[in-house]
Amino acid sequence: MNTTVHIALSANAAFTIPLALCLRSIEQSAAPGTEYNFHILDSGVNRQLIMRGGFSNITWYNVADKMRDLPTCERFPSATYHRFLLPVLLPQEITRVIFLDCDTIVKRDLSDLYQTDLQGNTTAAVPWVVLGHYREEYGRHLRSFPARFGLPDDGTPYFYASLLVMDLAAMRRYGTTARVIETVRNTPREKLIWLDQDALNATLRGQITPLPLEYNVIPLFSEQLENESEEARAAYEHPAIVHFAAMKPNILTGPRNALEADFFRFWQQSPWKGCIPYPLISLSRMPAPVAALLNASFRLFLRWPGVLQAYGRLLDSLRTKRSKTP
Repeated sequence: MNTTVHIALSANAAFTIPLALCLRSIEQSAAPGTEYNFHILDSGVNRQLIMRGGFSNITWYNVADKMRDLPTCERFPSATYHRFLLPVLLPQEITRVIFLDCDTIVKRDLSDLYQTDLQGNTTAAVPWVVLGHYREEYGRHLRSFPARFGLPDDGTPYFYASLLVMDLAAMRRYGTTARVIETVRNTPREKLIWLDQDALNATLRGQITPLPLEYNVIPLFSEQLENESEEARAAYEHPAIVHFAAMKPNILTGPRNALEADFFRFWQQSPWKGCIPYPLISLSRMPAPVAALLNASFRLFLRWPGVLQAYGRLLDSLRTKRSKTP
């Protein structure tokens, strides 16, 4: 008997290739009998480029004009809010969906995740866990969350919004879309450090079912795991979903850990090996003609990663010298 799993993802033009690679990873990790239907919240992706993957089960939703009045920043464009629209955008007959950030690679069939017992809640997600020496840097935002939203500091978990198992039928009944958007609009911008994620946690506090850490393995935290919990070590050894949060795979550095090495191999074996897999953040701060010229130059050298990485080391050296100049 086949299992149909509905997956939703959201992307803008800059994340066309990550979206394509994520879709490919989902299909390649599917178990026999699992059929995926993809629902893409499109705010400017290159659909023709996506379809190099031969996907035949995509429904597109043009949301480029949605949520543009909500607060954004360079790291979090308006597309970050589009996940909240799923209960109202998807057809009524679809009563459950997995939302997944497109900066992820899926390593395991998702049918069991899709059938998660939500225990009476509308949503399931992975609790926020920061590992290794990044605990202090990122942990302070987590610790400040109750005070920022006037909530009791009672140990209620804070959850990532990158993976959500959503009971759409229940969310429609409870008006969850309107409630979360109202939280964003009624919260002063300085209190919304993680924007949509903060709003989700504030609105659904105490009503989110926890998922295992293996569904949100972050390569940035893959160092210094020897003192972490058994669950954390097992999750990083056998991840179900790898999430490139905070630090994206960069062609100018090459793989910085084993999980990134897996990503680069996957990308090189894909129909998009001639495309830069993740936009280079430094280029977004340059004048558009200069950025376009550099992007074109980098694409020419994708076959020779050593050249790109040598250039990246040169840039790092120049930055270091500039920072030391009195």
